Amino acid sequence: MRAIIAYLTAKPGMEAKFKEAMTAQAQRCLANEPGCLQFDVCQDPKSPTRFVMLEVYKDDAAIKAHQDSVHFKDFRPVVSELVAERTVEVFTIVSEGKPKR
Repeated sequence: MRAIIAYLTAKPGMEAKFKEAMTAQAQRCLANEPGCLQFDVCQDPKSPTRFVMLEVYKDDAAIKAHQDSVHFKDFRPVVSELVAERTVEVFTIVSEGKPKR
């Protein structure tokens, strides 16, 4: 399994819009991508513009399917209007943890 950890900083004043848009996107990914096993949106309570997305995918093919999906491509311009900074890291999961589905 592969994990994507994305660190995004919303533009000041855009936190609520970003949170709403990102949680809707997470739901779309889980509903439409069989290889997307988990997609959590986390907000830093000490710095409300900071968000972390934790995404778990079955394999690299599932990540590619995610990136090729229409909902991913349609979402990119939406989120880019709301985000000041973005860092994405991809990891291999080595533990025996269980995905949400």
